[in-house]
Amino acid sequence: MHPSSAFPLRGLVVPRLAAALRQLGHRVELVELGVGGPGRYLRSRRRVAEAIRVVAPDVIHVHFGYSGLAVPRTSVPIVTTFNGDDLTGTPSASGRLTWKSRLGILVSQHTAWRSTRCIAVSHTLRERLWTRALRAKTEVVRDAVDPSLFRPLPRKEARDRLGVPEDAVVIIFPHSAWEPRKRVWLAEKAVAQLNEWIPKARLWVVNDRPADEMPWYYAAADVMIVTSMFEGGPTATKEALSCGIPVVSVSVGDTQLFADSPEGIVCADAQPSALSVALRDVLRRPARERTSYLPARLSLPEAARAIVRVYRDALARSRAAVPEQ
Repeated sequence: MHPSSAFPLRGLVVPRLAAALRQLGHRVELVELGVGGPGRYLRSRRRVAEAIRVVAPDVIHVHFGYSGLAVPRTSVPIVTTFNGDDLTGTPSASGRLTWKSRLGILVSQHTAWRSTRCIAVSHTLRERLWTRALRAKTEVVRDAVDPSLFRPLPRKEARDRLGVPEDAVVIIFPHSAWEPRKRVWLAEKAVAQLNEWIPKARLWVVNDRPADEMPWYYAAADVMIVTSMFEGGPTATKEALSCGIPVVSVSVGDTQLFADSPEGIVCADAQPSALSVALRDVLRRPARERTSYLPARLSLPEAARAIVRVYRDALARSRAAVPEQ
């Protein structure tokens, strides 16, 4: 859950959150666990132990359930954020959860058990925790975006910049198309059916673009589609909404968004015909000046303040658990 030279876009939410916390006056020290196989978590324990000794933190914030394996026994309160696959698992091409991710779910449940407080990025994800006690100590702090970066930009300027024809009807799919759970095939079928009504409509798969360039890609699109089998957020949905781009999505991830932004996000059944009708209806809306569809409470500064409240509660619980001398 942190960008690296191998995966520059992975976990961008973590350094962005760290920056927001620093702006609030808090000190944040990052310990990256690297990339590679699951063994890296256990191999990182010595580095994490040394960081705890040197930094003497008030709180340890673990991002992604698997990462709890890297934290040695400690008296420092642990807060763990669960982001999606760590509790839902990762499906293979056949649609079944991989054995590796099944084991990862077990690891994540254990990480939740040893954490003082937990954070889930959606209400549906919190329900993936196995016991009432784990859910009770878990706060939902939904994925948030930086509205100073993800903001409405001029559509024509975006299309000129990216070489998108002015008369094209563009449905953006800003997800990893190679991941089976993203179901790009479902998006392709939906757009193929949409072509019966809107022949110029095309699916635009956008992967591995520089993060700071993504607002231009959203601006060049007419609508975004989400067809994922599982999601924690997804953050991309909130980015598009913040940029003033409507979204057609299956019921997945942070489903509370459907009530929060009824004009911005439309829910459709996970069938090509239902998705194509929803896309058609959104595209036939009267033209309007683009303004953000995202509720203000889902901005990054608000999320940082909510997480600080979780930190303070974890500290209070930890201190209350220490017996008086």
